[in-house]
Amino acid sequence: MWNRGINTNFFKEADCRAVAYVPVEVRRVRIPRRTAAGFVIAILLFLVAAVVLSLSVYSLPAGVVAVVVDPVSGQISKPVMGPAVGFKAPWAYLIEDTYAIEVIEFVQKEKAAGRWTFSAPEVLTKDGVTVTVEMVVRYRIVPQRFDELVKKFPQVDYDDKVLVPKARQLIRDVISKVSLDYLIENRDQIAKQIEQQYREAVENDPALAGLVDVLDVNVLNFILPAQVTDAINRKVAAQQDAIRAQYERQRVEELARANYTRTVLAAMAEANATITRAKAQAAQIALIANATRTAIEMLIKAAGANATEAARLAELYIYLSGLREVAQTGNVQIVAISGGTGQAIPVIPITR
Repeated sequence: MWNRGINTNFFKEADCRAVAYVPVEVRRVRIPRRTAAGFVIAILLFLVAAVVLSLSVYSLPAGVVAVVVDPVSGQISKPVMGPAVGFKAPWAYLIEDTYAIEVIEFVQKEKAAGRWTFSAPEVLTKDGVTVTVEMVVRYRIVPQRFDELVKKFPQVDYDDKVLVPKARQLIRDVISKVSLDYLIENRDQIAKQIEQQYREAVENDPALAGLVDVLDVNVLNFILPAQVTDAINRKVAAQQDAIRAQYERQRVEELARANYTRTVLAAMAEANATITRAKAQAAQIALIANATRTAIEMLIKAAGANATEAARLAELYIYLSGLREVAQTGNVQIVAISGGTGQAIPVIPITR
């Protein structure tokens, strides 16, 4: 509380004036000119050596082959396959490519988006139907002869310039010679024909012979227009319906034949049975007739009757035999009434 009312700014200004007038002495360090020049030259030499070294050393990963091209001398080195580290002139440059298996795909336009994916060729058949052919080609370069390939294709674009156009042209040549029906019926044969001819075409091409090996060619699909596909599906459905109808008709016919055969066999069996029964009845009647005749002959002989009496005896015997058969049914009664002449007259009452 004692310093209340004292002006403190006086002390601050006095301190500032005291600091402002303190003398400072700066001494210059002098470097010899030769030392400075040597230091700069050393730095420049180091930078130059680093640049030269970075331009002279190269490295290759596994699966990559390269050649060194010297634009000054116009020389191309022998192929160097990775993994490897090498040296070259600072002004020389590398041309590289992979010698692993590569794939070229020909697919529909909406699927063709990759570096090695191309739109499938759309070609016309002999009868003017557009067919899209999907195909896959697997190949690899011959790394030991990569320098020869570079001389022919410095941009390493042999696929765009030879492999792809040759495939399109070959597919067009093959499909244009066949009709749609022949293509559908022999699609496997035509696919094998395209595969074989493409492999032979690449092997015999003067620019790629011995430099590129075609490992596999696979025709995936023949894509037809939607309206043609719908028509084929309708035709197949109609054929299947016709086959089912034919099968059903054959089944009905076989069933009818079976029923007819069964009916005929049954009728034949019944006819045979009727004939057999008729023959049995005829044989029975013949036996009865023979027995009756024999009995009548014995009766006439025993009675010593003349012709008139014999006829009467025969009539009476037959009559009595009939009565016996009727009596055997058990439904009648026979009553004999004696007449005035002393004869017994049988009377057959009405059946009960």
